Amino acid sequence: MWKMTFWRYLRYSIPYWRLILASIGCGVLKFSLALGLPASLSFVTKYVVVDDLSATEKIVRLFIILGLLTAALAVRTPITYWRSYWASRACSLTIFDIRMDVFRHVQRLSLAFHNRRRKGNLTARIISDLNDAQGLLGEGVINVAMDSIFLCATALFLLFLDAQLAVVSLFTLPLYGIVYYRMNPKLRHAASQVQKEMEEMAGEVTEKLGAIQVVKAFVREEAEAERFRDRQRRYFDRVIARIRLRTTLTSIAEFLQSFGPLVVICFGGYHAIQDTAYLPKLILFYGFIQHLYLPTRRLADCSAVIQEKLAAVDRVFELLDAEPDIQDRPGAPALPTIEGRLVFDKVTFGYQPGNPVLRDISFAIEPGQAVAIVGRSGAGKTTLVNLVPRFYDTWSGAVFVDGHDIRNVSVKSLRSRIGMVLQDTILFAGSIRENILYGRPGATDEEMRRAARMAHVDEFVEAMPMGYDTPIGERGVTLSGGQKQRISIARAFLCDPRILILDEATSNLDSRAESIIQDALKTLMRGRTTLVIAHRLSTVVDCDFVVVLDDGRLIELGPHEALIRNDSLYRRLCEEQFGHVRLDTFTGAIA
Repeated sequence: MWKMTFWRYLRYSIPYWRLILASIGCGVLKFSLALGLPASLSFVTKYVVVDDLSATEKIVRLFIILGLLTAALAVRTPITYWRSYWASRACSLTIFDIRMDVFRHVQRLSLAFHNRRRKGNLTARIISDLNDAQGLLGEGVINVAMDSIFLCATALFLLFLDAQLAVVSLFTLPLYGIVYYRMNPKLRHAASQVQKEMEEMAGEVTEKLGAIQVVKAFVREEAEAERFRDRQRRYFDRVIARIRLRTTLTSIAEFLQSFGPLVVICFGGYHAIQDTAYLPKLILFYGFIQHLYLPTRRLADCSAVIQEKLAAVDRVFELLDAEPDIQDRPGAPALPTIEGRLVFDKVTFGYQPGNPVLRDISFAIEPGQAVAIVGRSGAGKTTLVNLVPRFYDTWSGAVFVDGHDIRNVSVKSLRSRIGMVLQDTILFAGSIRENILYGRPGATDEEMRRAARMAHVDEFVEAMPMGYDTPIGERGVTLSGGQKQRISIARAFLCDPRILILDEATSNLDSRAESIIQDALKTLMRGRTTLVIAHRLSTVVDCDFVVVLDDGRLIELGPHEALIRNDSLYRRLCEEQFGHVRLDTFTGAIA
């Protein structure tokens, strides 16, 4: 499993193979230059100390060796810089590509997926987990490649230098492999648990900060702090468990790294006692043995780090492997220009298997008609309109737009014909201009301003020093509810949809704001097929007919005037809200 994840990750790095090879090449060159120190010590011992020379000749030879060593160290500095730079750039570009793919994919996933996941959890995977995986390319490819080359080259050189001593010094290498082979699965599991707890902690922070007004209103700051302490304690425990595993491995590796040179000193020292001419070879061998154990140690450490980073990558690829519930069928054509005829044909749908929210709904809306969807809370009003842009697929039956089954056309082309104005207006951090242009990013400034005028946005923007470039904060926090809704309406104007969905768009507003928005909505609805979820009769009376839902069923269908005069559920909904309803009363609110 981890091998598949690793190779899948490596495929993202293929476009940057030049950077990777350049980094490996610099690493090999840096290693070669690093061998100058043990070689110089051996040369000093043999050609300066052991050889029978005059003091002047020894000093000359010593300075020659020191000069060469200094030159090697001087060249090594820029090589180290470029090796690190190219490796880091390749790693960062690889993570950049993965993060972009994950973000695009998560946006394509259906609302059902997003409703099941906490936003903070998804954020943790896209941001934190990929940050944790940042060094996988460097440690998993570049360092492993370099250290493997170093290890093989050093082993061959030591065998050439003294085969007997080399065999003795190499016996500890398999022990590294055995220890890390046994410990790697535990490390990966521990890392996965740490990332899981981090995800849960991020989800809790996002949720509580997003509802900070409620937390403050109920004076729950201390209670939430205690909950967060418990969550952080669980995260802390997971981190400590991982640290214990890592320190155990580090301790074992340090012991093995120290034990190998000790063996070399014992065996080599014995030979040097027997023959002093062996001393330069022993010094050279001892200097090189460090370059045998250091790559081995780094390879072992890389193995542990790779397991931890693969645990993070696993969780990211889990998101990439999630299949969208809503997908274009193979070869699905774009929805052509439409008039806006909308038909619900025996539609049944629910969120949980065996628990339908809508049951056998059938009705038709002609182009340009406005239809009010009413019913008690939980009747299925919002669910019904969410089927039109294909946020969900029906269990049975179908929704047709101008005779086209919406499941047989591309989702992008369908949604581009639909505009939505919601009660819970969603705005983004940025300027008023940017939020209006969200409806059609390619619109000209004049088109944007015209849409703003039609939605009465210009009335409050003119009083702002920065005008349309005024920043509005996260979710439009600096604006009033009415101002945010007008921006949402302007966005819909700019989108110029043939089908319009108004989900409780005029509730929770004062009378003046409602009057302004009602005027803007009437202009927006003109000539467009419109579905309105409304709580106010003043919104409903202007619609061509009313769809009354109860417990997911279509109970009544007809004009407001006809339904209000009969002994209908629609009339009872009005009476539940107001008591006795006069037939000539067309203002107020319904459930």
